[in-house]
Amino acid sequence: MNMDMLLFGRGGAINTERVVLIANARSSPIKRLIKTINSERIFDLTYGSPCETVILFENGCIALVHRTPGEVVRALTRASETDHDI
Repeated sequence: MNMDMLLFGRGGAINTERVVLIANARSSPIKRLIKTINSERIFDLTYGSPCETVILFENGCIALVHRTPGEVVRALTRASETDHDI
């Protein structure tokens, strides 16, 4: 299986082929979603920075990242071309 990985900061990476949703972490519906998900399915890739974006994967896991949704979308758009580190 060929996986396209997108790196976040200090060693965290996501499989870009499994992303279903990218959303602003400040959105009320997203805050409610986070509260309903088992903590074992939440991956914090903020490294101590404020959470800006929530990424939902097809298996129901979510990643919290410190980049803006726009930055994440731009990086995912380019991910198929080359490896990217944001």
